[in-house]
Amino acid sequence: LCVSTANNPNRDNGSGSWKILSKTGKTGVVESLDDVYLQNQYEQGAGGYLDTRGRNCSENLLCVSTANNPNRDSGSGTWKIISKNKSSDDLREGQPVQLVNGYGNGQGGYLDTRGRSCNENLLCVSTAAGADRDSGSGTWKFIKQ
Repeated sequence: LCVSTANNPNRDNGSGSWKILSKTGKTGVVESLDDVYLQNQYEQGAGGYLDTRGRNCSENLLCVSTANNPNRDSGSGTWKIISKNKSSDDLREGQPVQLVNGYGNGQGGYLDTRGRSCNENLLCVSTAAGADRDSGSGTWKFIKQ
């Protein structure tokens, strides 16, 4: 599936919700620098795993979509969570984070927004070479629903 941002967290049957799964099978608290898979909860988890594939989307590094497999191509479905709050390794709800894609041994770039009206949604999602390409475009928050 294509990935973009929307004004509504539940635009279409769970499409705006993501389940955080440890790449290593770890249980408990998610910490900064953990490697995870992000499973889209469209139709109760049928939305696939956040993944990179293709180059130069929206003038950014890599295209972002979902894949059926969390390890489709050399780490393309792995994301390292990096806390922007340096005071703690534990991640808290609403805390700003950055997500680095694991493709090519961590060279997949930072999850980023760039461009408007992708698939009739709010913003396009791709990866960027830098952590904060444009005024918070690479900063994300996890919010429990």
